[in-house]
Amino acid sequence: MAKRLCIDPGHGLGNVSPNVYDPGAISAGVSEADVALAYALAIKFVGFERGIDVFLTRDERSDITPVRARDEMATAAGCDLFISLHLNAGVASANGTETFYRDAADKKLADGVQAAVVSALQFRDRKVKLESQSQHRRLSVLDFQGPACLVELGFVTNVGNREKLLLRSSRLAVAHAILDAVIRLYGPLS
Repeated sequence: MAKRLCIDPGHGLGNVSPNVYDPGAISAGVSEADVALAYALAIKFVGFERGIDVFLTRDERSDITPVRARDEMATAAGCDLFISLHLNAGVASANGTETFYRDAADKKLADGVQAAVVSALQFRDRKVKLESQSQHRRLSVLDFQGPACLVELGFVTNVGNREKLLLRSSRLAVAHAILDAVIRLYGPLS
């Protein structure tokens, strides 16, 4: 049976302050929320071209769905797999891609997404890690009842990562790579 994929563009309406937009990390005028949304829209577009209906937890900058409710949205939409897109921030020299997961049931998806994104972007492989190794120790989007992971595509604070992440060609490469990896791991997507 075909699986349904949910892509969650990180940030947007946050959890901390009700009805307040959370841009995530910002560097050189580039916000994490906007870049994550651009990548999610690219995955949805490439999915459409390939006959795959990708569900997005938000599809515009002014979306009103708080982060803590996104796993429930995905479940209500009949999704079987959940990938949350984010960008890291750190010192200017910090760079690369890393993916977080909650438990053993999520590791296969996390490994596949990490390998796909590293291959597409050619960034440093910062490896797959348990959510407890993230800066937040608990990631609410990973409450999804099915395979889920959170991928930090690259560092918005690193000039090289940021410039490459802003390229349309990078978005399309990541979109194809993620969809290919998910299909290889879980079979057809609906």
